[in-house]
Amino acid sequence: MMLVTLLACASHEALRDDSAPAQPAPEADLVLQFRYAVIADPHVSTVTGENLDRLDRAVAWINSEADTRDLRLVLVVGDIGWGDGLPSARASLDRLVLPYVPINGDNEIQLGSEEAYDTTFTDHYAALTQAFPDFTLGPVRVDNPEVGAPSWFHNMAFTYEGVRFIGLDWASRILDPMLGELGYLHDFEGGSWPFFTSQLEAAAADGMGEHITLFSHIPMHFSPAAFDLDKIATIVDETGPLGDQVWADLAGHYHFSASETVPDAGYDLHVTDATWDDDVELRIVEVWGNDRRFAPLTETVVVP
Repeated sequence: MMLVTLLACASHEALRDDSAPAQPAPEADLVLQFRYAVIADPHVSTVTGENLDRLDRAVAWINSEADTRDLRLVLVVGDIGWGDGLPSARASLDRLVLPYVPINGDNEIQLGSEEAYDTTFTDHYAALTQAFPDFTLGPVRVDNPEVGAPSWFHNMAFTYEGVRFIGLDWASRILDPMLGELGYLHDFEGGSWPFFTSQLEAAAADGMGEHITLFSHIPMHFSPAAFDLDKIATIVDETGPLGDQVWADLAGHYHFSASETVPDAGYDLHVTDATWDDDVELRIVEVWGNDRRFAPLTETVVVP
């Protein structure tokens, strides 16, 4: 939505350019473990059309590069599709030769497809246990006291090669042109916050450096298009004491690619550009590591 772009510009100056390729491993004893891809904001709203064609191009590029780059999985960080576009978006993503993990964004909710998103991907979430045996999906249909109606949440967690991935559904359930763009903690039974804190506590027992990777549609930082000061302070209170165990939050929502270190949170933020507008851009994450810690590196790639 245009509003996202306008609001995001207010925080864009805090984000550094992230277009440079990943650099060599920073320490001699770190070894490349694997790579994975991030797709953001396909915005597929019709059965056919340019946005679907762009998603198809992203999928085709990942498939063509999977072996060469040793890509192992794909994160799809929200605003995937709504209305008639949901089945088409699902069909496109199903052509990936790698396991993919989707999470909803705010547009699925604001444009009336919250439950339809769940229906579209329910069997896919169930099948992810084949790729990730410990894949966990939090409560889905939840009575939401913030809106006095049911909500369909998609919070999830899984482990791959020692990295704990935690996906958070922070999208607003308030149907409103402005409030609907913001991040909400959903701190109630079955909501996102109890899932986040329980998963974070369990993962932190591992003790490995930078072994926790968060992913979400709404970027986990202070911004007029994401979280307000009180909410981000609540998040920082949870992640800050973990030191260097949390590497980053991988997000979408803003329709540009950029990065920043979130003050006092102990993690970085990497926002990936939308596939639906301007260049078809993806993010590639390289996971380097040793027996003490991981040291992921990231680059953005424009699909030719």
